[in-house]
Amino acid sequence: MNPRTDAPHERSHITAPDDGRRFGIDEVLARAGVSRRLALECESRGLIELAGHGYTHEHVRVLRFARRAYALGFGMSDIARLLALRQDAHRKRCEVKHIALSRTEELASHIEELQATKQALERLAGLCMGDQQPDCPILDELLELKGFASH
Repeated sequence: MNPRTDAPHERSHITAPDDGRRFGIDEVLARAGVSRRLALECESRGLIELAGHGYTHEHVRVLRFARRAYALGFGMSDIARLLALRQDAHRKRCEVKHIALSRTEELASHIEELQATKQALERLAGLCMGDQQPDCPILDELLELKGFASH
């Protein structure tokens, strides 16, 4: 299961009114479908306050929001910006859209890099006869770094 794309969806809790109920940490994590690590990251960024007095439906909503945004590839700084916009009654949709479109541009760039890497690997594999001989053109090319950018 891919945690970025296959996260559970529990819509019944999204619109639940804040009825004053308090949850323990394990229950809020389960309701939000997030790991303790993501919750601690949200806390360290000031997105939520994980305190021992109990957690509310709003904690669940914020953590679920963070999980879904993370699943779409947003980094924690973008998640923080999106959550701040969520709280801003004077926000403009264009601000949210700009963040989303910036992410699509990052993804497009990453896809191009992955496609170039795939083509380079296919080219290397094409050099190899795949037989029982010890000499290997793939290893030779990797040693020479021919056609590869250094990082």
